[in-house]
Amino acid sequence: MAGTVTALALADFRERRRRPAYLVVLLGTLALGLLAAPVGSSTWQVFQISGYRGLYTSGYVGTVTALGGAVWLALAGFNITRGTVPKDERNGVGQILAATPMTRPSYLFGKFCSNLLVLGSMLLALAVTAFGVQLVKGESYHVDVVRLLLPFVLITLPLLALVAACAVLFDTLPGLRGGIGALIWFVVWLVGIMASQASGAYDLLSMERISESMRQAISAAGHPAEAVRFGVGLTSDDKTPVTFDWQGLGLGNLGGGLLANAALLVAGSLVAALLSVLWFRRFDPSAAIGAVGALVPGAKGAADRTGAEHADHAEEPAAGAGTSFGLDPSLLTPPRTGSSFLPTLVGEVRILLQGMRWWWLGTLALAVLAAFVPSGNVLHPVLPLTVLWPVLIWSRMGNHAGAGSIDDLLAACPAAGRRLLAGLLAGIAVALAVTAVPIVRLIASGDTGAAVAALVGALVVPALAMLCGIVSRGPRLFQALYPLLWYAMFNRIPEVDFLGVAEGKGPGTAAVAAAAVLLAALALGVDSVRRANR
Repeated sequence: MAGTVTALALADFRERRRRPAYLVVLLGTLALGLLAAPVGSSTWQVFQISGYRGLYTSGYVGTVTALGGAVWLALAGFNITRGTVPKDERNGVGQILAATPMTRPSYLFGKFCSNLLVLGSMLLALAVTAFGVQLVKGESYHVDVVRLLLPFVLITLPLLALVAACAVLFDTLPGLRGGIGALIWFVVWLVGIMASQASGAYDLLSMERISESMRQAISAAGHPAEAVRFGVGLTSDDKTPVTFDWQGLGLGNLGGGLLANAALLVAGSLVAALLSVLWFRRFDPSAAIGAVGALVPGAKGAADRTGAEHADHAEEPAAGAGTSFGLDPSLLTPPRTGSSFLPTLVGEVRILLQGMRWWWLGTLALAVLAAFVPSGNVLHPVLPLTVLWPVLIWSRMGNHAGAGSIDDLLAACPAAGRRLLAGLLAGIAVALAVTAVPIVRLIASGDTGAAVAALVGALVVPALAMLCGIVSRGPRLFQALYPLLWYAMFNRIPEVDFLGVAEGKGPGTAAVAAAAVLLAALALGVDSVRRANR
């Protein structure tokens, strides 16, 4: 069993590390390592201590980097690790594995180990980055390997094990396989991170232990420590903090619940990874789930298959595998020249909105909310909520034509660049539809500048979605990156305030418009290069 699990995990890991989404999240992880202990004159930070910061020793750099990595990889890492079970079902690998002696627990545990390898490789890169940052900062050249790595081992790695297990759990539940699962996980992630920093809640990040130790170091340096507050999250502060010497977590800090919390997370991850055995059908299309999760041969399971296919709509195709439609290119109708662009645009809008009938109810509810809330609440929080609601629709952009011989089918359609432009305009149409009422309210209240900023900011999101879809050939990269960008904007971080909710503190309307044009141009350029190299 051990050899089978190892072989499955390593093969899956080697395949996934070649994906563009893996590279993007890895680069984001390395950038996070630089922000944890800002190099140069950067004012960004991922660990906040009101008015203070620790000297950049091994213990401090390792701890703040590990905490930032836990927050980032718990969201972005989940989105790039989920989807392996549906992929095996789509490309036929699952049916081949089902014909072998491999058991359901072995398969699920192998997927869990593969997910953990993906996240662990990024965590290792983050730890190496922390080591380099300490030397670059130059405040302490004494490298304490134990204090540098202990937070990664006892705080971040157990949490990532739970994330890897939840990815397997979501993959085996048809209703959570697609974009709905990504949104649910975003809510779970947000609640978990906020609860871990609140008193009386479950200390997921061991913040209580860390903050108490830092308070003692601040007090020992002669500074008042009672009112000091701690938090994890990307922020920017222009104020010069007061420094204090904190050596970090050592072997003597294993008590106080730190080791017990790590053991609890690891145990929970194993339970979550293997819990799917109760309903996982082992890729048997003719089996249904019995009352206690047993396989019942002979049942058609048509409803389950339909639900799974709908949940997996627009997921990225398997690498190297295409879905053949048996098309004869000679029988296809050649593209018409000089035809109107409008039918192409209408067709792209219909593709984006296909199967999303219930989505209009949420759009209507947000429009009513924007129409009747006090004018002071339109810019924030109503406007940001409207640009979060279509995330699943936007995540379809740029990747619905990436599976097998569907390209042959699209050969009968207008030129590739024209279709791509129509797809971008379709995403913009969705953005205008959801933001129309808030923008009209802003204009009616006389805040024309905010209305223009909101209009331009709403154009950035479809352009970003198109670029992510083309680069990754799937929806999950956008589903991973955009909620983080939205969360930073919602918290009024000026540098990423693309909607202008910070009122004058953001990058400016011209800069946001330039960013939208740049993203759209990159999307068109990447698509053109990819098609030219086929």
